[in-house]
Amino acid sequence: MNKNNVIYVLFLMLVCSSCVKQVKDAFDETTEALTCANLVQEFEDTNEANPDRSCTAILADIDDLENSCSEYLSESTKESIAELRAACTGN
Repeated sequence: MNKNNVIYVLFLMLVCSSCVKQVKDAFDETTEALTCANLVQEFEDTNEANPDRSCTAILADIDDLENSCSEYLSESTKESIAELRAACTGN
């Protein structure tokens, strides 16, 4: 192989690895968003199934959601969380 072919092959390998990384990153982000959507649904289901649930448990779940999923929470979910937090803290 001459020098130009080696450079061409290295360039193609670089481009391919970049594409693979972009696909992996998109897949990881999608997976994280779906995981967060499931966590929010579980939180809502748990609260609906247990109307007498303690504020300590609710606030702990809210903190977990905000810590792990803050960038994936919709505005309506953030508003609901804020209302629950206010109801539990008396603010």
